[in-house]
Amino acid sequence: MSNFGLENFERTGNIEQDSHFTELDSARYFINQLCQQTLKIIRIFTPDLEAALYDNEEFTKNLLNMVRGNRHAKIQILTLETASASRRGHALLRLAHELTSTIEIRIPTEEYQQTGVAFMLSDTSGFVFRPDSKEYNGIYNPGCKSRSQKLAEIFTSMWEHAETDLQSRRLHI
Repeated sequence: MSNFGLENFERTGNIEQDSHFTELDSARYFINQLCQQTLKIIRIFTPDLEAALYDNEEFTKNLLNMVRGNRHAKIQILTLETASASRRGHALLRLAHELTSTIEIRIPTEEYQQTGVAFMLSDTSGFVFRPDSKEYNGIYNPGCKSRSQKLAEIFTSMWEHAETDLQSRRLHI
């Protein structure tokens, strides 16, 4: 985490709205809450599309509702790999194949692949942040612009240097 200056992330900004979670069901609940509040853009940084969080009907439905509600909606996903998710038929990859102009998946460069964190951003102020991507401990905050902006800056930096994931693109033959 020190690569990004996130050492005191949990204690900065508007912490009054923080909801802390320590288990998978709570993490999944808050990710869906965040998705439901999003109007325009969702950004996800995840090691491997985490099937336990993102490969489920509720999340897919929430993404579709967001996309249908705004023709300018975007979903940007940074992940270290998609091969295993592709073999399992991950719902998010299926959706990316259908919504190629809305969902883009990229692979970050090597310098960003050892961060250990995972997060999801909603528009300009909501986030779910997990300091250790291997665990389901973290923070949900629906309205903290300062911390969301910090994560968005990190995400944008990774995004600009990342490569498009070819496995997630539909091939038109």
